[in-house]
Amino acid sequence: MKIIRTIYKAIGLLSEWSGGAVRWLLVPLIISIAYDVFMRYAFNAPTIWSFELSYMLGATLIMIGFAYVLYHRGHVSVDLIYSRFPTKVKLIIDIVLTVIFFFPLFFMLTKVSVEHALWSYSVNEIATESAWYPIIWPFKIAVALGFGLLFLQGVANFLKDVMSLIRGGGEPW
Repeated sequence: MKIIRTIYKAIGLLSEWSGGAVRWLLVPLIISIAYDVFMRYAFNAPTIWSFELSYMLGATLIMIGFAYVLYHRGHVSVDLIYSRFPTKVKLIIDIVLTVIFFFPLFFMLTKVSVEHALWSYSVNEIATESAWYPIIWPFKIAVALGFGLLFLQGVANFLKDVMSLIRGGGEPW
């Protein structure tokens, strides 16, 4: 049980660190959008790069931030019925749904996004529909990293839920 706790804490630290690091992307994202809005409306001279930069920074922020949010159990949930169940029933529901939905879905999303990122890197992919042709493999690597971190945090939460259930629904350690 000590090894499971160590794994959970290590993955949690990784999620905390990644969420803390990626939040700083919000600063250039806001600056980029504000600059584009200012140039567009003040000088009627919109930028050719702001849209692509904004979606790349924003998606990177969101994707890598997912694991941080899952670690803190901050995702939106509809719990009108779920909240009325006893703790053990909630744990069983969480465990079953994690096995049935979360693991297969996010394993495949991680696998496919890693394959796309590796291919993109190998060909030095650029965004051809853009006027400034930015390289997009760093963005695709960030998406793959985000899915991987989310999957790892899902594994950690699953282990914690199983340990809580084994201990009768209380604290897992």
